[in-house]
Amino acid sequence: MLDLGVIVLAGGRGTRMGGVDKASVTIAGERLLDRLMRQLPYGTPTAVVSPYHLGVPQVCESPLFGGPVAGIAAGHAALSSIPLTAILAVDAPDSPQMLPVLRSARAAAGTDVAVASLDGRLQPLCAVWRTEALSQALSNVGSPRNQPAMRLLRQAASVTEVPGSAAARDIDTVDELRARRAARQAELAGLAGQPGRPV
Repeated sequence: MLDLGVIVLAGGRGTRMGGVDKASVTIAGERLLDRLMRQLPYGTPTAVVSPYHLGVPQVCESPLFGGPVAGIAAGHAALSSIPLTAILAVDAPDSPQMLPVLRSARAAAGTDVAVASLDGRLQPLCAVWRTEALSQALSNVGSPRNQPAMRLLRQAASVTEVPGSAAARDIDTVDELRARRAARQAELAGLAGQPGRPV
């Protein structure tokens, strides 16, 4: 997927989870960031956007904590020469599983962007854009600071909506994190009972 770059938004304040750095939250001993990154195709150009030191190459918006569109703008600056740009959020660590269907749906429809939809709501942080269209959308928004991601999506001339799988679901609260941890532990326990299956 060398014609697809990925912006990973990893630097929010995590206010609904007590102000934690979501990228460093773990499930079964693995950081959310690491879980997301290992599911990207090998060699995928990636811009991780975060003000926190995460031990990976990263970029950051200025001033800090400028919101999702400011983060997208910072990531876009690092990937603007690549034809397609995916936008993912670290609190949806399995969202890379949506990339093939988003990419193929956008190509088939010839639209500016393909975006996942969950529970009847568009998920602008699980999307694949034509990079030129993303550049234009960012320009149309003006100052990206404190702008909601949906406003950026509304700048697209054409949008393809793709039904999202569980992989697109994010982790916003402590209760959701507990549930995801319990599900992962159950999954690992099941795999441990199957000889020859990777854990």
